[in-house]
Amino acid sequence: MRECPYCHKDIPQDSVYCYHCGKAVDEVIVKEKEVSKLKKNSRKNSWSKLGILLFFVGLIVFDFIIGTMISAIHGNIKLPYYMSLIIYVGSMVCGILSLYIDSQDKKRGYEPNGNKNYAYISIFLSLFIGLINLSQVILK
Repeated sequence: MRECPYCHKDIPQDSVYCYHCGKAVDEVIVKEKEVSKLKKNSRKNSWSKLGILLFFVGLIVFDFIIGTMISAIHGNIKLPYYMSLIIYVGSMVCGILSLYIDSQDKKRGYEPNGNKNYAYISIFLSLFIGLINLSQVILK
């Protein structure tokens, strides 16, 4: 007898589905074996965190603070938008690098240690806000 990973009730050892909850139990076992095959990774992957940091620096410092100050003195508002656009591109590059390094580590048999969610956030939010800034520069 073994335990169902979902409902934690006893099921026969050779069961493909749990008799109690009806969920497939072999898929969970296969996924657990795949995760356990990967070796511990000693290399740090901080690119995704750097991408998030760059995104917030571009958004808060350049778009909000410097953009508001330049707008208040009736200066050229395009300058902080261009600068933050460059920072957003850097943030996207950091997110892509984090995902690339994790995929390379996984191919080599190591656990990925970058934060995939932070990488996606830095890529897609930077792309979104960067396109908004670009439209503001073009329209003004």
